[in-house]
Amino acid sequence: MLVKTKAVLLHHVRYSENSLIAYFYTQEFGRLSVMVKGISSGKRGVRFNYFQPLNIFNIELYHYENRELHNLKEMSLAFIPKTIPGDIQRTTVAMFISEILYNIIREEDANRMLYEFIESSVITLDGMTAGTSNFHLWFLVALMDYTGIGPSHTSLQECYFDMLSGQFTAQQPLHPDYLEPSSAAILNRLLQMPAEKVSSLSLSGEERTDLLARILKYYSLHLAGIRQIRSLQVLKDIFR
Repeated sequence: MLVKTKAVLLHHVRYSENSLIAYFYTQEFGRLSVMVKGISSGKRGVRFNYFQPLNIFNIELYHYENRELHNLKEMSLAFIPKTIPGDIQRTTVAMFISEILYNIIREEDANRMLYEFIESSVITLDGMTAGTSNFHLWFLVALMDYTGIGPSHTSLQECYFDMLSGQFTAQQPLHPDYLEPSSAAILNRLLQMPAEKVSSLSLSGEERTDLLARILKYYSLHLAGIRQIRSLQVLKDIFR
């Protein structure tokens, strides 16, 4: 069946000299694997440099109900980023987020709220004038809610965050998987913070790296099958 949908690129692998397999998160069908043929570096055909992490497309494809791999017919950019491609910080954040999403999202069922969250996050990252260094932390915390593991924020002061139960607590947990009050306070702020306010979060490189490691540990405790994130070290080097 020939269908149209908006799609965010999560990952791609080269299949042959002039084709690749693209992994999209789509508005209408959830995650899809799509064969893209006719890759070209010139003006004709689908240009290889279109396939950058988190690029947003309008795609038309042959969708097969009982097959894992679908075939692209046509595609065009639905949003042309102005700052992500030329900014090493934003490019690195986009690469990291796309790898996280590729690891976490498995279902092929449509989830329009998740799609809209991803798309709006890409547009926000491209347009923000400050706070880029903390955007990946905000995104990971906001994404928790869409994956079903999101904790609720708290009114407790000087509390801990128990990563096993996913709850803020006044008492120090009796196991090692928790956040100290200083880190728990930052997490609590992120849970209540819109993306536009992320620049108000003042963190040192050490604090940012430590919190990122803890958030990724929280994901691994609650979601099975998360692989090592290759872009993690690049992200740490950029924002240390």
